[in-house]
Amino acid sequence: TFKKEKVFVDKLIKDALEPLLIPIELKEQKVNIEGDSNFEIEVDYHWTLEAIVNILKNAHEHTPDNGEITIKYDTNPIFTRIMISDTGEGISKQEIKHIFERFYKGKNSSKDSVGIGLNMSKKIIDMQNGDIFVSSKQNKGTTFEIKFYKKNI
Repeated sequence: TFKKEKVFVDKLIKDALEPLLIPIELKEQKVNIEGDSNFEIEVDYHWTLEAIVNILKNAHEHTPDNGEITIKYDTNPIFTRIMISDTGEGISKQEIKHIFERFYKGKNSSKDSVGIGLNMSKKIIDMQNGDIFVSSKQNKGTTFEIKFYKKNI
């Protein structure tokens, strides 16, 4: 079950980045964070953190040395949005259809990948009145867009 609480989005982002700071530094990747630090969302902090860490981990793993990861977040009366983009190799149109399937591993997955991270992230977001979308351009990068709706739609 989810224990919803009000959480500042910037804190959630910073906490999700924490376990990846050293690996990001080792690959000399740049992280850009853009958003107003003064708003909250009502979510289960620990589960939502897990979902965002999974997405950031994928962004890190698929972004080359000296590449960039950008995290943007904003809010409006209908939803709060978090977008995580990378400058990685991108995901093919064939693979993008399957990316949230349990145990699915894309051809560029690391050998250690089990294929459950993105599936779990999607379930966590879906169960909290949210949506997750992915768009990608091969050799340009991938963007995950998360929306948490403020009212049931």
